[in-house]
Amino acid sequence: MSLSELKFSTDKRPTPAFRANPTEKARSAVLASIAVQRTLLNSERTGTAHSITKTVKTVDTDGNVITNTVQRKPRKWWFTNPQGVFLIEVLFGGQPIAINGKQTAIEAGDLDGVEKVLTIIATAVGAGELDKVLADAKSKRKAGRPKKAS
Repeated sequence: MSLSELKFSTDKRPTPAFRANPTEKARSAVLASIAVQRTLLNSERTGTAHSITKTVKTVDTDGNVITNTVQRKPRKWWFTNPQGVFLIEVLFGGQPIAINGKQTAIEAGDLDGVEKVLTIIATAVGAGELDKVLADAKSKRKAGRPKKAS
């Protein structure tokens, strides 16, 4: 068989959605984080500890890249104020985002309220209602980074 016998095509490999559109990538990141928060909420109710498996790459003294899996405890989005009321801060890129443009904390009341707020936020993210807020948070995060030395 030679090259002249091959049938070539102009078709291109489809780009995955998370690479094609930064908005979709941000949405999927927040929705994945909400899923982790729901798991944390369930473990809080049952009194069990929850951890996430993370892959970490390190370089040894010989310059070889070693891949290890480690357990890490995810950061909770909710906390309680001095009166015992549960509040939630939605984190994107490790920073709280102001969903209404002003405040970052959302009152939930109790653990059931936390679940309701997470459901409302997940619905809003899926519908695209928070696209502008996520884009603003992403631009602020990028603006705050130091420039790489050339």
